[in-house]
Parts: sequence; C-alpha cells; structure tokens
Amino acid sequence: MCRIHKAIVFLAALLMINAGVAYGAGLDFGLNRNAELCFEQTVHVANGAAPETLSTIYCARALKVTPLGRQDRSAILYNRGIIQKAQGDFVAARASFEKAVRLSNTVDRRNLALAEVARELGDYLTALEQYDLLTRSAFAVDSANVLVAVVERREETLHSLERTLHASTVTPDSTDTR
Repeated sequence: MCRIHKAIVFLAALLMINAGVAYGAGLDFGLNRNAELCFEQTVHVANGAAPETLSTIYCARALKVTPLGRQDRSAILYNRGIIQKAQGDFVAARASFEKAVRLSNTVDRRNLALAEVARELGDYLTALEQYDLLTRSAFAVDSANVLVAVVERREETLHSLERTLHASTVTPDSTDTR
C-alpha cells in the first residue's frame, strides 16, 4: 500500500510540474502573465472601455522579458498599439504598429491597423501601401468581407489624398472670390 501511495504522489507531482511548464510557471510566468494582461487590455478596448482606464504597462513589461520570439513580440506590439490608439495617441500607436509589421512574417491585421492609423494621421501614402499589401494577401483574399472593406478603405484613402493634393495646389490668389 505504501508503494502505491508513493507512486500516486510521484505522479501527482510530475503532473503538477508538467502543468506548470505548460502554463508558464517559474521564470517564464512573468512573461506569460504580462503578455496575457496586455492582451486583456485590448479586450477591454473591444468592449468599449474608457481610455483613461487602459494601460500599456503590461505590454511594456512583456516586451522587456527575454527571450521573446519575433511573432510574440509582434503580437505584443500590436496589442500595445490597439491600446494607444484607443487612448488617442495615434503617433505612439503608429510606432507600435510599424514595429509589429516589421517583425511579423505575414500580412494581416497588423498591416490593417497600421493603414488605419496612418490614414488618421494624414499619411495617405503609407496607408495606401498597406492597403495594397492587404489586397494581395491571403488575409484579405480568404475573406470576401475583409477584401471588400480593404478595397473600400483604399478608395476612400485615395480620394482623401487627391483632395489633400488639390487643396495644396490651390493658392488664395488663384481662387475665385466672387
């Protein structure tokens, strides 16, 4: 009976160790928990949280932990950008999205986020570049709704660029003042 009891205790301990490794216990726990909390902040954004209740501190902490793979770092930067955009800090959001795009191996929602924030900042050329990448990507092609939305946003951005260029070529002396 004693041997069976010891075997059960040993198996339970082994299961606990394996579960701990799988869920990020030990040295990796801080990384996983901060990345998880960073993601939770983006969920709050999606649920309409007030900007003053949001924080990028968990994202910053997760980014400081090493080692961190390119895709993980890209995902955390993307989440940080979502939070920054919700807070109205489009310049910081753009920087986060640009880094996320550079680190990513695919053209996806990171590019869409960069296009949207670049458009908000009036950088229509960057927005058009990202929309063009998206229209040729599997991300947009796999979903007709995404492709239609990207094409529509691209057209709107192109019109905004044309209006901006037209407004900059019209001078006060050349307008009709009737």
